[in-house]
Amino acid sequence: MTYHVSLAMALPLIILGALLIGYCLVDIVRTQEPLLLRKWQWALAVLVLVPIGAICYVLIQKLHLVQTAGATPEELSTSVGTHLHLPEH
Repeated sequence: MTYHVSLAMALPLIILGALLIGYCLVDIVRTQEPLLLRKWQWALAVLVLVPIGAICYVLIQKLHLVQTAGATPEELSTSVGTHLHLPEH
């Protein structure tokens, strides 16, 4: 069984993907906040890993789902803003 996808059906997804990639690339260039990866690494990931790279950029950098590199245990927090308390040895 073969499936045929017309351009009219795929066009909205292609446009949304292109807009997401464009947003990510512009944001990578303009951002002043520290990034988890270098700017060129994020740009490469967004361009090569379509659309996963752009989705990862938005989730990690914009929604802060991953803490920045080099964070001390005291700086780590959960998504609701409470601090993690590590057991003392």
